[in-house]
Amino acid sequence: AQENKQLNDEKIIRMIQDYRKVVGQRTGGIKLYAELKQGFINQDIKIGRDKLYDVLRLHNLLVPKLKNYVTTTNSNHQFRKYKNLIKDQVPNRPEQLWVSDITYIKTDNGHNYLAIVT
Repeated sequence: AQENKQLNDEKIIRMIQDYRKVVGQRTGGIKLYAELKQGFINQDIKIGRDKLYDVLRLHNLLVPKLKNYVTTTNSNHQFRKYKNLIKDQVPNRPEQLWVSDITYIKTDNGHNYLAIVT
């Protein structure tokens, strides 16, 4: 039974690699399962979506998720870069130290700015 499972895993991996060579390396588990399901049936490989994910995970074939944000800080410019004036300082009373930051928030109406002073 173990040999049969290992043989099936090798067939599955080969099918995945062949498919990804043609279609692209970023094809994920759901699409792989849908596209290869008939091939599994034709080769008498009984595997469901969750077991396919287990095989992908076991052999490091899962597609890593892409980061879902945009980098908005660009420090590679000719403008002045200010020193960190609070480095190594420890505030010892309230309102001794103020810091601020801005960020961009994507909304249906475009990007909005959020400015915070604390």
